[in-house]
Amino acid sequence: MRISTQMLFQQGLNGILDQQARTARTFEQLATGRQVNNVSDDPVKAARIQELERAVSQQSVYVSNNDRAQQRLAVEENALATAGTVVRRVRELAVQASTDTTGPDGRRLIAVELRQRLEELTAIGNSQSGEGEFIFAGAQSQTRPFALQGGAVTYAGDSVQRELLIGPGTTVAEGDTGDAVFMRIRNGNGVVAATPAGGNSGTGVVRAEPGTDTTVYGGASFTISFTDAETYEILDDTSTVVGGGSYEPGGTISYNGVRLVINGEPQGGDSFAVAPARNESAFATIDKLADALEMAPVTDLGRAQQRQAIDDALSQLDRVENRLLEVRASVGGRLNTLEDVQAAQEDVGFTLEKLVSEVRDLDFAEAASRLQQELFTLQASQQAFTRIQGNSLFNFI
Repeated sequence: MRISTQMLFQQGLNGILDQQARTARTFEQLATGRQVNNVSDDPVKAARIQELERAVSQQSVYVSNNDRAQQRLAVEENALATAGTVVRRVRELAVQASTDTTGPDGRRLIAVELRQRLEELTAIGNSQSGEGEFIFAGAQSQTRPFALQGGAVTYAGDSVQRELLIGPGTTVAEGDTGDAVFMRIRNGNGVVAATPAGGNSGTGVVRAEPGTDTTVYGGASFTISFTDAETYEILDDTSTVVGGGSYEPGGTISYNGVRLVINGEPQGGDSFAVAPARNESAFATIDKLADALEMAPVTDLGRAQQRQAIDDALSQLDRVENRLLEVRASVGGRLNTLEDVQAAQEDVGFTLEKLVSEVRDLDFAEAASRLQQELFTLQASQQAFTRIQGNSLFNFI
């Protein structure tokens, strides 16, 4: 085999360049603190690092979403607690207004406070998160959901309950919509509502008792019609008489799974309609109660109408308070879930960070030792090449 002078020089140079490349790579590792700085350094390890870093990035999104959900739900819980206090105060005022010792002037003063409480409840409905979003507006979080004008409150949000991804395949609702919390509350007993006819001349007051048997009641309307002050008939939705009986003040009238109680003194020709419950907002309940208390009835019929309005409001306020408690319990459950998930995600995040560190981060002690060895080898190669390059085959001919 012939070894030319050019080959001898080229092999020596290649050895030095290779050693310089290894030394430069070690310098780069020490500068960056990473084992792999280019895919070409170690394709398999580089792919593993990318996979782990992607997992860490996704984990940070879960943690961020969890923090955001906790912040929004904490604001909502506080708003619901405050709203509950307002509703309880409104109920206290309604009870006070229902007593015979409270005259027209006292009821008008109560109505003034009710208007103030209505404004307060509207402001609670417009509560904002720390990010400036309206927490009860649904997906329309940049839109003020409630507007009060002339006693009437309108809702400008939507019914979309936004959810956040807080873990692989795990979502949580970050809030509740204003229409679900404040607007869509069934009146009456929640299944049916009973109301006196507008043309009644007696002083009868009606209410639907809780506990309607929904396995019997099919949703049809019916009417209690008084043929005289002591006798009533029950007419179905086709005006067919399906029952009747003798009237006893405070007695229970039952039909089709529905139980009714009528008090006062109905007159012949008076009637009371029973229909499926409909939605009534918490704001409308307070407004209607204030309207009723602003009346100054001077007749028994007027006083009966005012009593009916107060009784209806008391029943509806109970349902409003129950709704607030239900939503608040749901929020508390979600907060507990978020805390549990957060603890689990912190453990997962710590494990992922540890794996990333093991695969990506440099062992500085090992790298420094390797650098010294590579520098020594490079220096030896350079010195050897310096000696060899002065030799020629012609020196031995």
